[in-house]
Amino acid sequence: MDKEHEVLLNAFVIAKKRYRVFYNAGILVWEDESSKKAKTTVPITDVLSVVLSKSPHASGKQWMKRNKPQASSAKTKREAHGSLDSDRIPVLSSSVSSTTTNTLATNNSSIPQSHSNRGSSNDLSNSSSDRREGEFYDGIPSGSGNYLIVHYAAIVCPKTNRWRVRSVVLYNSEQRIVELWCNRLTSDLRDQNRPKNLLLFLNPYGGKKNALSLYERFAKPLFRLAEIDVNLIITQRAQQIYDIVTSKSIVLDNYDGLVCCGGDGTFAELFNGLVTRTMMDLGIDIKHPPYLPKPHIPIGVIPAGSTDTVAYCLNGTTDIKTSIIHIILGQHSGLDIAAVYDAAVVKTVERQSRPQLLKLYASVLSYGYLGDIAYDSEKYRWMGPKRYDYSGFKKFIGNRGYGGEIVVQLDRHGKQDPNDGVRCVDKCQRCQRAVWSGGDGSGTGMEETATETHVVRGKFLMVNGANISCACLRSPQGFSPYCHLGDGLLDLVIVRHTSLFNNLRLLLTMTSKTKKISDLPFVEIYRTREFRFTTEGISGVETTPVINASNNQHSKWNCDGEVLVETNIIVESNCQLVQVFRRGIVPKTGVANALATDDKESRCFGLCK
Repeated sequence: MDKEHEVLLNAFVIAKKRYRVFYNAGILVWEDESSKKAKTTVPITDVLSVVLSKSPHASGKQWMKRNKPQASSAKTKREAHGSLDSDRIPVLSSSVSSTTTNTLATNNSSIPQSHSNRGSSNDLSNSSSDRREGEFYDGIPSGSGNYLIVHYAAIVCPKTNRWRVRSVVLYNSEQRIVELWCNRLTSDLRDQNRPKNLLLFLNPYGGKKNALSLYERFAKPLFRLAEIDVNLIITQRAQQIYDIVTSKSIVLDNYDGLVCCGGDGTFAELFNGLVTRTMMDLGIDIKHPPYLPKPHIPIGVIPAGSTDTVAYCLNGTTDIKTSIIHIILGQHSGLDIAAVYDAAVVKTVERQSRPQLLKLYASVLSYGYLGDIAYDSEKYRWMGPKRYDYSGFKKFIGNRGYGGEIVVQLDRHGKQDPNDGVRCVDKCQRCQRAVWSGGDGSGTGMEETATETHVVRGKFLMVNGANISCACLRSPQGFSPYCHLGDGLLDLVIVRHTSLFNNLRLLLTMTSKTKKISDLPFVEIYRTREFRFTTEGISGVETTPVINASNNQHSKWNCDGEVLVETNIIVESNCQLVQVFRRGIVPKTGVANALATDDKESRCFGLCK
């Protein structure tokens, strides 16, 4: 019989009760025989690992014993199903390979030595002294050797988009049946095309400087559970990730993905290096590229920075466990990357050649207030993340404005509305259409003939090119809440220079969970694929400088946390230039309906934090 149409149906014992368990077409379901309402459904795409065991201890017998006196009634129910947090997952020694595959090939002495996550299995598995023959787990003898342990991922908090690892222990007296189920599930897991070899860069200096401890506590156990080989490189300086990825001595084809553990700046180093490496491999001029090629290897981010804006917009949360789970499950989607070119050389080079490529960014490029903060805060790195608050307060009181001219290309038919009220969620139709519609997600393509030039001049507090919504814990709505991740467009957010009172209104609105800065009268938002910014008129558009030539004081650009000193720039969006490990943000209504139809034990009850 075809495996796709083959149905597995048997009775198993779960937590003292008999359950009817069946598996078909990639869906695993178990329901209580005495109550049809007690039903749990798990797709194979959410299963992390399947283990055939002689004892049920991999579901955390010792952990349950320690926490039983403090457990609430809701928590006790979840523990009866074998739920686990990802930082408490013990791994059976039989499920961990004893060999280590180190595929990092390099002769560059400047690259630090890599470390593999495949250590001794005793780090995570329960000691044999903790398990004695004749002990019982939920009424089942532990020495029978008929246990199937399934670790799976589930979204447990709709409000915060948090995922957690759960476990279920299936017992059957016939070992033949248990082995049949294990072989079938394991075979289907192999067909998921998940990463098995990852190159992971860890920045120990970003954020609160606890990235290494977070990796050891959360990422390492989960990667080991999923049997993923991780070559870990701990960086020691800025731009080291870029230098390593662009080095010809490293073979990127040996990896199924590149991952970084750090903040937005660390992630920016990773994709800047990957795109540059792709251009080098194709023989493209990296300074004046005619186009930007798409790398074939997906990338991921484990949030450990100060704000983690990219991780928040990708997953709807900065929860580190959620990001790790998404990387393990292996699904990925396209992410727009904006390119920054030097507009100052446009007047000197020939029309046929491209301007010089300065940087790529994934979140936001900001001139004025945020640019000043990025430049000034470099002097106070010893303060840690507090330096941004200190520099921000100084620049807020200063209330400086900067003159400039912005030339933006807008859709002639007005179809690109930055306030359309449509958010980017899982299976976003706008982002899906962008792949075949020319990169603007409208279904018609944003060709040059369908655009018109719009010029904005004046004095600005901020000029922001938002590639994503730029939402984070501090700013739940971000600059533009309806900016999409893969539609090939960016939102140009212009904040006019105004009074301190209005600046305070802006900051309060940025921290609001419901208000949007687009509602403020001194804020303008344009959705476009390209814009130019200059501190004086552009040749062919305006010949008269918009600011006094004697006033040569300019701001700096904040490009994903890095300072750009070039003032006159051109920004272009590149539709889904890189593939990023993510499952997508599930709409709140969809999650609520799923939890309503599922068993109550799948809910977090506020305990997932």
